[in-house]
Amino acid sequence: MLLRSTVQEIGRFGEVTFVTAGPRERLVIGAIELVRRNGVAGTGLAELLTHSGTARGSIYQHFPGGKDELVEASVRLAGDVMTFRADAQPRTPDEIVALVVASSRSALVESDFGLGCPVVAAATAGPEHAAVVAAAGEVFAAWTAALADALVSSGMPRGAAPSFAGLVISAVEGALVQARARRSTQPFDDVEAQLVTLARAHVTM
Repeated sequence: MLLRSTVQEIGRFGEVTFVTAGPRERLVIGAIELVRRNGVAGTGLAELLTHSGTARGSIYQHFPGGKDELVEASVRLAGDVMTFRADAQPRTPDEIVALVVASSRSALVESDFGLGCPVVAAATAGPEHAAVVAAAGEVFAAWTAALADALVSSGMPRGAAPSFAGLVISAVEGALVQARARRSTQPFDDVEAQLVTLARAHVTM
């Protein structure tokens, strides 16, 4: 889910930070990038070390729990970077929905349909990565709460906002998975059309 920051902004953040950051930060940012492309199971320690330009000992120095502890930290950072934060300028609920969809759509297109959501990748990592999956669940909950607050501020009834925010996140994440597999933005277009209609209906109820 790309709510505040686009994929490219995270990438630029990574490129800039790699120049000045220490090994821990480089490992975390590198894990975000690789998990988005390859998933948790497809991201190996050797690849992480090469991608982040760090020595093997750095992983166990900063992440004694190994790969899972590193991926968990990367999921939490990605979740924080991507969390929706309402702009100072008020928006209507349908404009917020369109913004969320457009952010995910444009990021996927700019990556040539190659990069998914690191939180979805973590959520589907399987029971052998329980801490990683739990971190993803916490991120989804935080995203839902932040988006619900923004929707309430934009005029949606407080009683409707939490469930609608959850629906938006579920729909957009599903659209991202489909769009990446189909190499088409049509799933985003379909989701946006339906969610915008629902958002407007909530305001006029």
